[in-house]
Amino acid sequence: MRIGLLISATAALCLVTIASAQAPSPGAAGAAAAPTTFVVRFKIKPGRNTDFEKAMAKMQAALASSEPGNIFYDLYLPAPGSQTYVLIEHYRDAAAVTAHGKDPNTKQMVADIGDLLDGPMAQAISAERLVLVSSKP
Repeated sequence: MRIGLLISATAALCLVTIASAQAPSPGAAGAAAAPTTFVVRFKIKPGRNTDFEKAMAKMQAALASSEPGNIFYDLYLPAPGSQTYVLIEHYRDAAAVTAHGKDPNTKQMVADIGDLLDGPMAQAISAERLVLVSSKP
C-alpha cells in the first residue's frame, strides 16, 4: 500500500515537473505570451490500453472547466495495436502551462495511469515542449 502511494506521488511529481520545468524562462523574449504545445509519449503495459484511454478521457472531460487556457488535449495512437500513445497538448500561454501543472485533475490523472505505464515513469513517459514561432494567417 505504501509503495503504491509512493509510486503515485512520484508519478504526479514527474508529470507536474515536466509541465512546470518546460515553461518558458522569464528572460525568453515573448515566450511567456506565446502559445505552447507539448508532445508527450506514454508507453503503456500490454493489455492496458482501454484503461489508459478511459483515464485520459476522464482528464479531457475535466479540462473544459478546470483549465480555460488549454486549447486542446488530444490523444493519438500511432498505429493499431501500439502500446505507445501520443498526447498533443496546446496552451494559450505560459500561465496556462503553469495552471495545468497545478490542476488537481492533472495529479489525479497521474495517479490513474501510474500502474498502466510500462516501466518507470522516466522511461515510460517522454515530453517535448514547443513554443509557437509562426502560424498560417
